[in-house]
Amino acid sequence: MARYYGRRWSGRDWGAYHVSQRQKLTNMFAGIDKDIQKIFFGLNAQSLDTLFKKYGQLHGKNAEKYARKTFPNWKSGKTTLSGQTAERLLNLIPPYLPQSIKYELIKKLRKHYLNTQTRHITTTHENWKNDVIPAVNDLIKVSSDFKLPESLIQRVAWLANGDVDAANKILASLELEEAKVRANYLAVEFKRIQSLVDHMPHTQSIRHSIELPQGNINVVIEQEKPTLMQSIFGGGKVKNIGKELVPKEELQTALVQQQNRGSLLNLTLDELTNEQKQQLTQNVLDARLDLDVSQAKADQRFGNSTRDMGNTIQAVNSLEQSSKSDYDVKSFFKTASGTTDIHVKKNNNTVIIIVAIVIGIIVLAMMK
Repeated sequence: MARYYGRRWSGRDWGAYHVSQRQKLTNMFAGIDKDIQKIFFGLNAQSLDTLFKKYGQLHGKNAEKYARKTFPNWKSGKTTLSGQTAERLLNLIPPYLPQSIKYELIKKLRKHYLNTQTRHITTTHENWKNDVIPAVNDLIKVSSDFKLPESLIQRVAWLANGDVDAANKILASLELEEAKVRANYLAVEFKRIQSLVDHMPHTQSIRHSIELPQGNINVVIEQEKPTLMQSIFGGGKVKNIGKELVPKEELQTALVQQQNRGSLLNLTLDELTNEQKQQLTQNVLDARLDLDVSQAKADQRFGNSTRDMGNTIQAVNSLEQSSKSDYDVKSFFKTASGTTDIHVKKNNNTVIIIVAIVIGIIVLAMMK
């Protein structure tokens, strides 16, 4: 007669298994199980008694007795809350929480599961709008298209209710608003990059990274290669030394666009019920404040980077005018929409070699 033996768990193995399962739950739910646990430990006696009764109705009297008995040890940290119990609380407690607290839980989940992306684009000063703007618009759709994974909703049913949908709509609007704050500066920043190149000879490369809540777009702006004759006879001269770095009309347009921030959020609020609006009032006020702070920081970064770019132009042109030696300048600027890197390099040895080659070719031709 055959005999079958199941695995025998030692106390240490069993404990390690529960720790592993709890960590998997924490990873899957972006740590909100820890937030629920903290709320659970902070309940007053009456609320705790009500919760234990509901727990017993769902999972049986023995589970209720065990929870009541073990609660002091859970709270003190003597006994670790298992993954199974934590998941049960994750299902049980949030539906009874205020909408404002559920909003913060959804915010964590959304941040964890938002599929941010990185795009790489190579373009020119003339074609950047055609290449970059569609990529920006495509990337910010990540916010509008976002949905929580079905695997989460299957394990925690309250994630499918209307309150969660309301929180997600507000959070999506905020991500889109933040993207607008940065994208509204793109035209003036790319104009400034063109002006930057015009002011400095021997620009080797320009890279601009657009940083959005939905991801990053890394843009390489190709530079016009000097011809052989330009390399020999000074193709690296400044083109437009009198041209202002930031055209006033472009800057004014960008500033006017910023005045419309919050419009997407207002449209989203119109879609909510009066109860949802009331419960989320503080969250929305905090969100508006965050947008104002973000705008102020973007404005400051734009001003600081314009000043620093002007200093770089002066430094490079000083090197160009005061010395015939080589120079290599790499600069990094934190801008309103992201970052700009520029590499300016002059190598006289290359010019000398080219001149020597040309002279050699001429001499050979004359000898023939």
